[in-house]
Amino acid sequence: MFNLTVIKLDYLGRETWRYNGQLIERGENHIILKAYFDHQEYSFEGLLLRKGDLFIESFFNDRWYNIFEIYNAIDEKLKGWYCNIGWPASFQNHTISYRDLALDLLVFPNGNQTILDRDEFEALPLSRNVRQQAESALKNLQEYFNKKTFP
Repeated sequence: MFNLTVIKLDYLGRETWRYNGQLIERGENHIILKAYFDHQEYSFEGLLLRKGDLFIESFFNDRWYNIFEIYNAIDEKLKGWYCNIGWPASFQNHTISYRDLALDLLVFPNGNQTILDRDEFEALPLSRNVRQQAESALKNLQEYFNKKTFP
């Protein structure tokens, strides 16, 4: 498989995280890759991330979000989806970069949804257009997962 570097940037374009993933699929407007969580245990909203958890990550250069499908490292059970709201991703050579807007959507395997970090998003000094794009992206994601069938 082909390796890619993913660079997460804050809303100003400063790098906050960098990691590697393996290309699964590349289209004109999307890239899907797999990556493994490489930090120590981290828990939020009832979701525990462990070192080695598998992430199937979908990035889009024409949408204001990305979607991470998360699987348990031990038994490969689906843990849920973590969706970052941000500017459309940039694809250059072997690199994917995206500017995060702090606003996130967490979707559990049963379909329950939780909006994360709205207060951080509200505190960012963003233009009205960027705020509207972000809110629209969140709404689109919520509608997408509302239509999805869950076990």
